[in-house]
Amino acid sequence: MSNCLVVGGGIIGLSLAYELARRGLSVTVVEQGEWGGQASSAAAGMLAPLKEFSSTGPLLDLGMDSLSLYPQWAKELEAYTAGDVQLSLDGLLTVALNEREEETLKAKYKWQREAGYDVQWLMGKELQEVEPLLTNLATAAIYSSKEGHINNRMLLRALVTACQQMGVVLHAGCVVSRLAHTAGRVVGVDTTSGPIRADHTIVCSGAWAGIMLEMVGVSIPVRPVRGQIAAVSSVGIPLRTVIFGTSGYLTPKKDGRIVIGATEDESGFQCEVTLAGLASILQGVMPYVPALHAATFLEAWGGLRPATADGKPLLGEVPGWDGLSLAGGHFRNGILLSPITAKRMADWIEKGQKEPLSPFLPERFLNADEPSRLINR
Repeated sequence: MSNCLVVGGGIIGLSLAYELARRGLSVTVVEQGEWGGQASSAAAGMLAPLKEFSSTGPLLDLGMDSLSLYPQWAKELEAYTAGDVQLSLDGLLTVALNEREEETLKAKYKWQREAGYDVQWLMGKELQEVEPLLTNLATAAIYSSKEGHINNRMLLRALVTACQQMGVVLHAGCVVSRLAHTAGRVVGVDTTSGPIRADHTIVCSGAWAGIMLEMVGVSIPVRPVRGQIAAVSSVGIPLRTVIFGTSGYLTPKKDGRIVIGATEDESGFQCEVTLAGLASILQGVMPYVPALHAATFLEAWGGLRPATADGKPLLGEVPGWDGLSLAGGHFRNGILLSPITAKRMADWIEKGQKEPLSPFLPERFLNADEPSRLINR
């Protein structure tokens, strides 16, 4: 019997398992498919809270705190695995191509500067100096010099290896059929590989988290949003900088790819790449870097992002049940938020520290007048 059971082997589940094991707890992880097979692999590995979040507040603070953890976190993982997770915090551009976009971008720049963030407003030759391949049609951009990206596939492999070295028990291809409980306490899961018991169970199953919690009568809205993404070869296209636009983004990777994306489509649990989705991705980025017209296409893929109604993740205890917590709903920021999620959830599980999770507690979606537990289920 483990101290902790993590249900879900994506970036959030593996990061939490690694952090808990580092603290000396015994940990088991169960994953219904492959490690990081959904949102974690269908990502560009963006580490860009100032781009992703539209105002100051708890979510931006969470993102900035997580970004600050990344250099040391990546260094530790690389030491465990003797591999490179290709962390790059060399800055990114959020680009306007016309006056309307420029006005919107200028408003964002204004509140970010007033909040004290390190961003610059670039125009004309300044843009070309940062990214020579950027189109001459670009009128202005916000340059955030301390944001960047990571190779999410290599990060996932590093986390799996680090977990193995830390003694975490990993079960892939293991489907949960039931959250086992007794007297109002969750005591583990029943799976296709047999029962697994633990003192504390943490649901980290991404877009499937809502389905998992329905097993104990808890209704918390987490829905899947398909993200389709593609990659082209960077041969002959020496892109230096991450570029965000209103219709897409480009991320130059150290492995010879430029990752481009991405769609957001409501498709239920279907994650296949569609022709319309692929066309949207390609057409969306080419206006920013004309050289992409000659790029060699490499691959395209899709995955399911876990979305919540208010855009904030779900972190903390599940009301009505002892021994059950949730870490999910990160939408398209699971890569960015993984180290801070792991740290704060581990602080909750190990030390009972609940206050840092207060803006993100699952209870915000539960009606106090309705029971959150179904007895005898």
